[in-house]
Amino acid sequence: MWQFESETSVRTWRPVDVPASGTLYDVTDTAAGPCAVGDAGAVVGRASDGTWGVVLDNGPAGRGETLRAVAATDDGERVWFAGSNGALGYYDPASGDRGNCSAPVGVENTFRALVVAGSRGNERVLVADGSGNMLVGNGAGTAVEWDRWSAPGGAPTALATDAGETWYAVDGSGGAWMTTDDEWERVGVAPASGSLYAVCVAESPWVGGDNGRVFESTRTGLKPGRSASWTPFALGDGAVRALDASGNRLLAGGESGGLFVRNGDWTALDWSGSATIHGVLAGVGVAVGANATVLEARKKSE
Repeated sequence: MWQFESETSVRTWRPVDVPASGTLYDVTDTAAGPCAVGDAGAVVGRASDGTWGVVLDNGPAGRGETLRAVAATDDGERVWFAGSNGALGYYDPASGDRGNCSAPVGVENTFRALVVAGSRGNERVLVADGSGNMLVGNGAGTAVEWDRWSAPGGAPTALATDAGETWYAVDGSGGAWMTTDDEWERVGVAPASGSLYAVCVAESPWVGGDNGRVFESTRTGLKPGRSASWTPFALGDGAVRALDASGNRLLAGGESGGLFVRNGDWTALDWSGSATIHGVLAGVGVAVGANATVLEARKKSE
């Protein structure tokens, strides 16, 4: 079983060694601890002794497809991952069971966005590729039934959900979208200039993208049929590629090694590196990115 610690009293971020090469594109939290995915179908996780090990080394179909996105069920008992050539599958940390659901309904494009809601065995999985295909799966494991969902106006670059009640998407044209069923409504982002790559939900939805910009909206502003009011924040010059929230705490990562935390105000975190950050976990304190970069937040006493 993996175990993880909270970010209480975190002071420093340090790189750690992982048994992977190439880029790690995303990271999620599970009941067993942090789990990241990347090039050549790598799936790596942190063990109870703090070291990182191989969970899967060649993806769900055993073909070494690059994995671009990962997400866990609400109870953390199952982790889903998706990527190149329709790669799609899951792994159960407690039992070691794995499933291959690649190329659902014949879609073999690269899946680049993934979100999961519900507990293991009753989860709802939403996945999207760069060609406008969006699929929703309901059920358990390899018995999931996949259906096509209507996609937003632009192909999603990232997805998020608010406990499965509201679903959010952003795209490469600066669009932010929401839905409570299978019809998407554009809700912004009016001030956005360039692409959006990240979305998460804290007390309100947040999105991030080009030119170091992140935008916050209020829940009351996000209503079908009208655009919301978005507040911009500048986190530097590099694109923001990742966002995650834990309560009121937010973590953002992006190009040129950008790593930022928000506890009231946004603050840059110094880790003495420049690798692009592609995935972050706010609660656990983990960031992953190019060149097999994995950063961990450490307490002052460590």
